[in-house]
Amino acid sequence: MNKQRYMILKGGSPAIHKLGDIGREEDDLIFVKSETEDHFIGNFVEGFGFADVEFRKSDCRPLTLDEIEKLNSSEIRLGGIRYKMRVDSEGYPNND
Repeated sequence: MNKQRYMILKGGSPAIHKLGDIGREEDDLIFVKSETEDHFIGNFVEGFGFADVEFRKSDCRPLTLDEIEKLNSSEIRLGGIRYKMRVDSEGYPNND
C-alpha cells in the first residue's frame, strides 16, 4: 500500500515510538503513511503529534461506515482557516 489512509488502532494495542509504547486504552483514529510487512507507520490523528509510530497490522482495522460518516461531517480549523475532512469508503483521503 502506497496510499495514505485513515484506520483505527484497536484499544489496548501497542503503538511503538522511539520514546516507547504510546498506545491508547480506547480505539483511536490513526493516519497511516507507509507500511512494512508487519506494521503500518504513521501517527495518531489527535494528540501530541508523535511521528513515525509503528502499529502492528493485526491491531488495526478499517473504518466503519459510521466512523466514515462522522469524519466526513467534521471540520478542522487551523490559523482561522476551516478545512473539511473527507474520506472514501476505504478511509483514503478524498480531496474532490
